[in-house]
Amino acid sequence: MKRTLALSLALAGLVGVSLVAGCSEEKRDIKNAEHAEHAATQEMLYTCGMHPNLVQHEPGTCPICGMELTPVRGGGAGKGATRAGERRIKYWQAPMDPSYIRNEPGKSPMGMDLVPVYEDEAPGADSDAIAIDPVVAQNMGVRVARARRQTLYRHIRTIGEVEVGEDLVSVVNLRFSGWVEKLYADKTGDPVSEGERLFDIYSPELVAAQEEFLLALRTQGPKSELARSARRKLQLWDLDGADIDKVARDRRVRRAIPIRAPRAGFILSKSIVEGARVEQGHDLYHIGDLSRIWVTAEVYERDAPWVEVGQPAQMELTYEPGRVIDGKVAYVYPTFDRSTRTLRARLEFDNPGYHFKPGMFATVYIEFRRKEDTLVIPTEAILHSGTRQLVFVTREEGRFEPREITTGLVGDRHDTEVVSGLEAGDVVVVSGQFLIDSESQLQEAIRKMLARSGDGRRAAPDASTAGDEQIWSCPMHPEIISHEPGRCPVCGMDLEARAGSAAELRKLREAHAGHDHAAGMHGEDSHVEHGGSASVGEPAP
Repeated sequence: MKRTLALSLALAGLVGVSLVAGCSEEKRDIKNAEHAEHAATQEMLYTCGMHPNLVQHEPGTCPICGMELTPVRGGGAGKGATRAGERRIKYWQAPMDPSYIRNEPGKSPMGMDLVPVYEDEAPGADSDAIAIDPVVAQNMGVRVARARRQTLYRHIRTIGEVEVGEDLVSVVNLRFSGWVEKLYADKTGDPVSEGERLFDIYSPELVAAQEEFLLALRTQGPKSELARSARRKLQLWDLDGADIDKVARDRRVRRAIPIRAPRAGFILSKSIVEGARVEQGHDLYHIGDLSRIWVTAEVYERDAPWVEVGQPAQMELTYEPGRVIDGKVAYVYPTFDRSTRTLRARLEFDNPGYHFKPGMFATVYIEFRRKEDTLVIPTEAILHSGTRQLVFVTREEGRFEPREITTGLVGDRHDTEVVSGLEAGDVVVVSGQFLIDSESQLQEAIRKMLARSGDGRRAAPDASTAGDEQIWSCPMHPEIISHEPGRCPVCGMDLEARAGSAAELRKLREAHAGHDHAAGMHGEDSHVEHGGSASVGEPAP
């Protein structure tokens, strides 16, 4: 009994081991099959770094540029790629002549291998878009920008000169003669405050007027008509009221009377020295307030109609670039400068800290047009084609769509208003669009050629085109026609089969008949020399 139980246990163990081994073997086979399938999808291919559309299964050199082909995995092309087995080749074309198209691989007239063009890459696949490989687009230096809504400005840019405001300049001018006893404001450019003592002056006329005033006060009293008349005389000579009150209070004639500043500012000019005699009516000081300055701008004649009083303006100085001061147009002069053909406009700016000095030159911007919430794109994105404006819109990676737009105001900082044709958020090409435009013209030519060929290919000669109506001609020189295949005597290209017109067939028959007649007259050797064929349109040797 024990022996039977032991044998049963041993048999069960052997069965379990064989089952485990079988499962392990099955899993190993499945894993190997998956690995083989993955390896099959990761087939090694070779492509050119400058011409990524060129792909082949063996290493070598690029027939276009001669570079060594780079190995890549068939299934590792990245996002947007498809397996090689899922893409269908639409036709084959010459790398140097995209108009040379065949159904099957072969050689171009220049001896290069034809490259495949897949259905999703063919120009006819999407008639509205230009397909360019992302690597090629990067090599072309394609840059893009997004259409956006913002405030668009238009400024007139010109040059202006900083000046002292004429309404902020005062002149110190005496209404009597005398001698300068003491000079206090003795340097040009010094700041002065309103009422500050500039100099003391002695004048016999002023002394006599003070004595008349004091005599009227003593005899008639301060409220008498004579006293008021004498006081009025001193005031008309522009003496300060405080100094007149001091004379009345002290009841004493002052030899030297102080002359005070009429306004706060800076001494712009001075023509007085201590001890000098000054005559009445002579300008002694020019004092200007620089807290607000004028800028006289010269506006060109073409911009003159746009300048108006009250327009916002900005000013920037060369010694302080980047700092912009806001002001406004205060006055537009009514006449033109005949020598410079410019219109003068006066702009006013605040001058805190007195940073802007009279005589400086400044760059002035006068804002004459402004639009809020406007759709704009960079100006360099626009291609001008006669009366039309075109842009290239990026639809997806590697595809660009030409689109006609209507433009409006051209603003500052190279921005242009888009009236119609785009929406906010559209991505337009701003650099490299001329190369994309040439590519679009090339693809358009191929698309038209494919449309004429019916099925999208310029097929090689086959049995379906054979017959009496078939002729051979040169694609570059269509006047060269023949009854049979050969080479063009002008450029050496292979003649291509096509259907001949009635006139072409008649010419060939006439040429062939003349050829046979000449062969019958000159013998068999002449017939063999000409090869038994007739060609029409060959150039004279």
